[in-house]
Amino acid sequence: MPEMRLDHIALLVNDLDAAVQTWRRLLAILDPGQAERITYGEGTEGGEQMRWATFVNPGGCAIQLFEPLTEGGFLKKILAKRGESVHHVAFLSSDVDETCRELREAGFPLVQEQQTGPGTMPWLRWNFIAPGDATGVLVEVAQRYAVEGDRWVPVEGDPQ
Repeated sequence: MPEMRLDHIALLVNDLDAAVQTWRRLLAILDPGQAERITYGEGTEGGEQMRWATFVNPGGCAIQLFEPLTEGGFLKKILAKRGESVHHVAFLSSDVDETCRELREAGFPLVQEQQTGPGTMPWLRWNFIAPGDATGVLVEVAQRYAVEGDRWVPVEGDPQ
């Protein structure tokens, strides 16, 4: 059975730089250790380009902010309709393919037939349980990762 853990709460934002500054100030009071370490990334998934920043919280739940960049894309439409808001709750797995198989066997349909991920990190793959199947919350299941400096890297020994 794969190792699992709650990893992050992801917020969809209009302006990543402004959101990072807001959350840095907020976390400086609420969780000072988490405010000190941040990773950045960008990529294209499902035809949509995005960039993100994650306030790292080793062993705890991180705060991730992501900004969609594709004009007319699905994520921009969500922002226009709902405004800045929680986008998903993410769990990391030591074997995302096995976890997705277990979810399907347990009756949880997944959004995608195969796991996908950002082109910039081919080892990082994810899938989702739709909000209608998880009490109104989009749930991400992703391959776990480690943080080295300000980058995400694969965990040694995990399937690539």
